[in-house]
Amino acid sequence: MDLVTPEKVAVRAGLPTPLDAGVRAAIDEAIEDAFAEAATYLCRSPVPETFTQRGVVPDGRGGWLLNHEPVIEVLSATPETHPVTGAPTGAFTLVYRAGLDPETDSRYGRVLRRFVTWSAAASPIVRRIAQEKGIRLITSVNVEGQGVTYEPGQAGAGSGVAGAPPTLADLDEWVGHTVYQRPGRGAHPIETGAAWL
Repeated sequence: MDLVTPEKVAVRAGLPTPLDAGVRAAIDEAIEDAFAEAATYLCRSPVPETFTQRGVVPDGRGGWLLNHEPVIEVLSATPETHPVTGAPTGAFTLVYRAGLDPETDSRYGRVLRRFVTWSAAASPIVRRIAQEKGIRLITSVNVEGQGVTYEPGQAGAGSGVAGAPPTLADLDEWVGHTVYQRPGRGAHPIETGAAWL
């Protein structure tokens, strides 16, 4: 999936194209870092992954109870057999793709693409390359009373101004929330004195 290419990051960072192999490798590293940052914030992969789940029993309504969602597609469902007798167990091994999909959810795709592109362009790796190529990134330098200052030339991240860099908060809508339930049976309302609804 070419959601964000090194060329798109280079354009955002002001780097000349075509890119040589060393610059391309550095930008690829910055893109990976930006995707990893998004994954950490979202509590799941920002792009679809393939999962294998064993011991899945049909739910009785023509579906499966799977650990990862949203399910994009089931790639295979293989009946499992008992290791000794070879008899069918009624369970299946499923291989399926699940997760956030920027290709089918265009709104999410635009937000993720924008975040990753800006983050990669602003990474120290890419900024150092831009500085080496003579692109004005210096904000302020003073030596023996002589100084030079360049304005950043862009609005602050998250300011809401058109063209401003995005923040991780732009991905809030797609954050996966983890639910924890203590193991075991919960107390009956009569045991706790809680009101019946």
